[in-house]
This record gives sequence, structure tokens and C-alpha cells, in this order.
Amino acid sequence: MALQLMALPRQLVTLVQFLLVPVCFALAWGLVGMTVWNLITAVRDGVNRATVMHKIPCADCRYFTGDHRLKCPIHPKAALSESAIDCVDYEQTGFI
Repeated sequence: MALQLMALPRQLVTLVQFLLVPVCFALAWGLVGMTVWNLITAVRDGVNRATVMHKIPCADCRYFTGDHRLKCPIHPKAALSESAIDCVDYEQTGFI
């Protein structure tokens, strides 16, 4: 008796499979697509950030000390930051 109460009609099972399988398929591929999109966006943003950081000229400057306490005696707050990109006091060292 208990097994007969728990059994679903065959038509209901067919209807649920007919609706649920395409929905789950679309959701699964949507999740894969969003993951790939996020990875592409993260790589693009990382490359853009690295490009900006490589424009900072401090490491090649004559006044750059390399000391973590005072990186630049002329502009200590701007040293090794994005605000140092257009530094007016930049002088390249003799060796490249």
C-alpha cells in the first residue's frame, strides 16, 4: 500500500523530464559561459593593470634609493605609485 501512494503517474514524470532537462541544460551552459566570461575579464583587467604599473619610472630614476624607508628623497609619497608616472624631477640613470 505504501508503495502505491508514493508512485507518481507516468505522465507526470514524462512532463517533468520534458521541462526540467532543457532548463537544467541551459542553466549549466549559462554557468560555464559566465565562468569563462569572468576569467577573460580578470585576465584583461590584470594585463591593463600591469601595463599601467610598468609605466612607473621610479626604478630607473637617479634619485631612487631602493631603501624601503625612503624610496625617493624628492617625492617620498609619490614614489612607486601611479602619481609618479609623470614626475617632473625624473632623471634617468646612466645605465639602462
